Amino acid sequence: VGHAEPGQVAAVLDLLWGGEETLIVISSDLSHYRSYEAAALIDAETAKAIERLDEEPLDGDHACGCHPIRGLLQVARRRHMKVLPLDRRNSGDTAGDRRRVVGYGAWAFMQDARYLS
Repeated sequence: VGHAEPGQVAAVLDLLWGGEETLIVISSDLSHYRSYEAAALIDAETAKAIERLDEEPLDGDHACGCHPIRGLLQVARRRHMKVLPLDRRNSGDTAGDRRRVVGYGAWAFMQDARYLS
């Protein structure tokens, strides 16, 4: 995405959006190189914002790919999408070193709520 603004990302997503078969993947790490405890706190804030479709609190401290995430949230809000949290953890949960971790999360965005059950 480079230096594209969230509104530009949203415009591209709208252009690419097809029907039910559309699958768009937005990928970004969450927090970077914080202690395990600090990362857990900021990543929880990020998760809450994503699940509320609230782009405002998200900046580079929350996710290095905050612009594409914010663009997706704009589109998801306009399309009245539902968010399903899939998983959230950090590298301290998987690689062992908890002094400097990187956060990760996964969410599914859907227009049809029947997929949420």
